[in-house]
Amino acid sequence: MAPSEGEIAALERLEAAAIDGQMENVRHRQMLLHHLHEVLSEEADVICEAIRSANNSREKIKGTSETEYYLAMEAVRHFYGTLDFDRELEDEYRVANGKNNEGRRVGFGMVVIRPTRHTRFYSVVVPLAAAISAGNCVVLEIPEGNDSKVDSILRSTLTKALDYNTFCIVSSVKTLDNSILDSALLVDQTGETESETITRNHLVSSPNARVVAVVDRTANIEKAAEEITRARFRFNGTSPYAPDLVLVNEFVKDKFIEACDRYASMLKEIHWESKYEKDSLSTKMDESEVLSQILENSVTDFGLLNIQDKNSPVMKMKIYGRCLCIATCTGLVDAAFTPDQETPLLAGYFFAELRAAKYLSQHMPCHMACINQIPVQLLLGPAAPTSAISHHSAEDFLYRYNKNMFSQPRPQHIESLPETHQLADRVLTTHTTALLNGVDTRGEIVTLTVNGKDRRLMDVGVTHRDRDINTMRARATMPLKPTGQPRNGELGFFESGFLLGVGIAVLPVLGLMSYIIGRRMLRG
Repeated sequence: MAPSEGEIAALERLEAAAIDGQMENVRHRQMLLHHLHEVLSEEADVICEAIRSANNSREKIKGTSETEYYLAMEAVRHFYGTLDFDRELEDEYRVANGKNNEGRRVGFGMVVIRPTRHTRFYSVVVPLAAAISAGNCVVLEIPEGNDSKVDSILRSTLTKALDYNTFCIVSSVKTLDNSILDSALLVDQTGETESETITRNHLVSSPNARVVAVVDRTANIEKAAEEITRARFRFNGTSPYAPDLVLVNEFVKDKFIEACDRYASMLKEIHWESKYEKDSLSTKMDESEVLSQILENSVTDFGLLNIQDKNSPVMKMKIYGRCLCIATCTGLVDAAFTPDQETPLLAGYFFAELRAAKYLSQHMPCHMACINQIPVQLLLGPAAPTSAISHHSAEDFLYRYNKNMFSQPRPQHIESLPETHQLADRVLTTHTTALLNGVDTRGEIVTLTVNGKDRRLMDVGVTHRDRDINTMRARATMPLKPTGQPRNGELGFFESGFLLGVGIAVLPVLGLMSYIIGRRMLRG
């Protein structure tokens, strides 16, 4: 299906605005984010009601929808706060004032967003605010014809809040002209972008990457059970950061399952009306195969699955819905090497004493590790992009995206090189000057024929050049600072400790033997 005439006209306006650099004006970006926050504030009641509707009326209290709305608005506030007019004006004129502008970044011009269905409002607003703050026009994909109240309110509020020259909504990204997609930054939260089409201009999420939690025997079992159960069952279990598998030390497994069952019952009473459906575990697996390998705890209407066989496919599945899969591990090493190591986990949650948690987070490959906690902000929004363009920072932990992801480095240099590099530049410059003045690279005078007459040229700068070359060689071969470790053949820390221990053990024996031999000699 081709784009409509209205979408084509809107895209042409955005392309023209991107070429003109309309979004490079920091005042314009401030105005857009300020108006966006204002409009979303005015529509707070309508937005929260639409979010509750998207949860299929299963939310008994307002907490979930209000939390999603609040964190989305905090993201707008955060990215608005990154815009400092005075600082950006100063950076713009750094070169004019004879200073380097090494940190200069510019937007991609146009950003195309394909949002996920999970926590739709948050998943749209956060990358939208980040893209605007970095200086981009934005194309948002919202399919037509669906009955989603969230999509409906997004269409109306965003169109009202943002400039129609720099923002538009299309029904499908796949119908866009290749010339747009090739030059734009594509933000794909669905993970449906084909791998062969991924270029440096893509921020692709991996919603099917797995999340594993580990509960060691040294953990606070009550806290671990509460955090993991809430993370699995909140938002109907649709968050990509909900734990797909929990590995629990065999010595505390029964206690952990009992605590999880208790917290799951509390969540059911507070949040949902409908019962857990066993089919939500997986549509890909035969039910008889699952039940032959899994012991189900059916005390509550939630799925609490105690895996008996580690060869079960459930051990490597991405789980959706309100079901918690629990397996046994015998210790830290067993836990660290149980999950599939080929692809890094989306996240790892490690509940243990800090030294044990350090070991687990070091040896289990995961894009993000959380120790003795599962922050609520991780459960909202898409999986963080893992493509090469992603410049990960501390902001990812809170907002999933950061401003640098939506811009490109364009440094400007005008100041002199540092002294270490000026030396190399001086040698090369002197070398060229000497050649131009008739002196070869060995410092010998050469003859230049002009109008049929031979002229000997002066040896210009050769002495200084040779001195700089010697200085370069001396600096290049200057030893590095010592590492503090002993050289080969020298006693190291462990060797010294071993000999000291041997000495402490042997000296009393030698003293006793000397005493006995001395007594015998005196008697003799």
